[in-house]
Amino acid sequence: MQTHNLSSLECETALSDLILQAARQAVPKHVDHLIRLPDCGARNQPLMPLLVGLIDAARVTAIAVADNAWDSGQAIPADLINRLKTDVQAVLRHLQAATDVF
Repeated sequence: MQTHNLSSLECETALSDLILQAARQAVPKHVDHLIRLPDCGARNQPLMPLLVGLIDAARVTAIAVADNAWDSGQAIPADLINRLKTDVQAVLRHLQAATDVF
């Protein structure tokens, strides 16, 4: 069951946790041969491949959603897209905050 908030679209914590666990299992322990990332610090080093993979999966999924909308001739509701846009912008703000350290 999904809960809706005026500023963002949120899933039940259990669903978010399942998605995160699946993503963690999908990313091998040593991803150096799959992705090259600059040093992000010891604490963020294991998180960055996960973040890159999740963002890439979201991008590919968004492409599929757009393609399906065109194929079916059914638009995605604008209020849903606006809530997702707000969430994406929040991700960008958090990442920008990570670059502003010091």
